[in-house]
Amino acid sequence: MMHSFYVPKTQCNEDFITITDSEHHHLRNVLRLENGETIRIIDGEGSVYIAETSDIKTDSTVVRLLNHKHYPKTAPAIILFQGIPKHDKMEWILQKTTELGVSHIVPILTERSLQIPSENRYERWQRIILTATKQCGRVWKPKLGNMINFQECINAIHSHTLRLILWEQEKRQHIKSVLRESPKVDSIALVVGPEGGFTEKEIDAAIDKGCITVTIGTNILRTETAAITGIAIAAYEYEI
Repeated sequence: MMHSFYVPKTQCNEDFITITDSEHHHLRNVLRLENGETIRIIDGEGSVYIAETSDIKTDSTVVRLLNHKHYPKTAPAIILFQGIPKHDKMEWILQKTTELGVSHIVPILTERSLQIPSENRYERWQRIILTATKQCGRVWKPKLGNMINFQECINAIHSHTLRLILWEQEKRQHIKSVLRESPKVDSIALVVGPEGGFTEKEIDAAIDKGCITVTIGTNILRTETAAITGIAIAAYEYEI
């Protein structure tokens, strides 16, 4: 399998491009590639470039672009609004939902969130998304939004066609049934709480903004399991 590397779109406009920083380190010091090897480059915005390494230096690698293909976005877009969980659970959520086809992930601070991520943690989250994007062969890298509070979340989701919020007390509406009743939508917002879920006040506020409360089964799931399962069901139903 061809090795994949990420280069921002703004740097992919010439016949020769330069790979630097962590991507160069991975190419030179981890994979130990040599000049003349063929690699795959993505820009995270739908373009795939096949390139040949031509000048591997200590601090950078120059590659020659051989061909290029652009892939349109898949529809509908799936946006995950995730209540910030404890410890490193968010990393697991970011990795697995990226593999499953999520389009955008927005961390939200809810009444039951117990920690606020540092700037270093946020940068690590970006790296996890990029690594997962390359590993699973995606060409569109999911966007990681800035952290917002719950009120900002329910205001933001108003622009999305289908607005779903997972709630452990919902017994009638399964997420699968709601998705199947909406076969043609442009975007889906899925809101998932942290450990302990949402308060009734938050659920009421979400319903007032047009959210549909849904369940994904009779068992009460951990927040990371709920997020991954919800995204997986949506990706399956819309064949993403």
